[in-house]
Amino acid sequence: MNESSRGEQTPSEQTPGEQTVVAGGCFWGMERYLQGVDGVLSTTVGYAQSRTPGPSYEEVCSGTTDAVEAVQVEYDPARVSLRTLTLLVLDVIDPFAVDRQGNDVGRQYRSGFYWPEGTQAQQEPVFRQALQELADREGRMPVAEVEALRNFYPAEQYHQDYLDKNPGGYCHISIAKMHNVARRQRYIESIWKLNREQYEVTQHSATEMPFRNAYDNTFEPGIYVDVVSGKPLFLSKDKFDSGCGWPAFSKTITPDVVTEHEDRTIPGRPRVEIRTADTQIHLGHVFNDGPADRGGLRYCMNSASLRFVPKSEMAEEGYGEYLSELD
Repeated sequence: MNESSRGEQTPSEQTPGEQTVVAGGCFWGMERYLQGVDGVLSTTVGYAQSRTPGPSYEEVCSGTTDAVEAVQVEYDPARVSLRTLTLLVLDVIDPFAVDRQGNDVGRQYRSGFYWPEGTQAQQEPVFRQALQELADREGRMPVAEVEALRNFYPAEQYHQDYLDKNPGGYCHISIAKMHNVARRQRYIESIWKLNREQYEVTQHSATEMPFRNAYDNTFEPGIYVDVVSGKPLFLSKDKFDSGCGWPAFSKTITPDVVTEHEDRTIPGRPRVEIRTADTQIHLGHVFNDGPADRGGLRYCMNSASLRFVPKSEMAEEGYGEYLSELD
């Protein structure tokens, strides 16, 4: 549900959707985050899996009900699949954390996926497959619950759309992720298919091993593209051997394909981080010690963030317009 359309449709105008219930820490942020997903029609925050009928917020916080703060989501499966919703939830929570998310600690903040009555055959396999794929990538099993929805009680009215009414309210999901979810939605499946090193580099700004990566010694003609989106980033003619152990380029294919960000993660050594303008994945850093005859810049990139397309395959893969630039 995009910003411009939230609250504008009347019930009679809405396309009938499907429902599921998800949990991932404080429901304020999870609701606001899911409201930004294209295809989400409505959201309701509430308490699921409660031992006590109709619990209050105070009762849930006391731990006596075993209820979990959750969001009931109605979505249009023609616009967003249940798998995409599941991946987007896993993208902003720690599914390995037991009874907590961020600074919120307690049984009510556990993570989970709950299928409504009559939907087990459709929903349970989707949840379990996504969690198993995560386990395969990370080498450990998530603790997020996957259960039949036993009950769901809407929370008090002041909790509904809470962050809209209280923009300064605390939440473990960042405002940036809430605002970026529609763009993230377009690429979440590709992101999910990354191997562990690619994921850590592109999503968590890790650095791969020097000299022991895919493209440090690759100098054949071709094009280097974003490993997630496939958008062109560098041409082989601008690649040079810097001796640093990572692929180095004198310039990007066009200036607008990347963005620059201040990086002070190493004390006393400020750097300029390079991310892609579209997917915002971490590529590496740019330095002013490149060849003077090529402009003086050195784009020191991680191979894990790139995919190389040889010249012989560029036309077939849709990059034919760049072939003349390699001549």
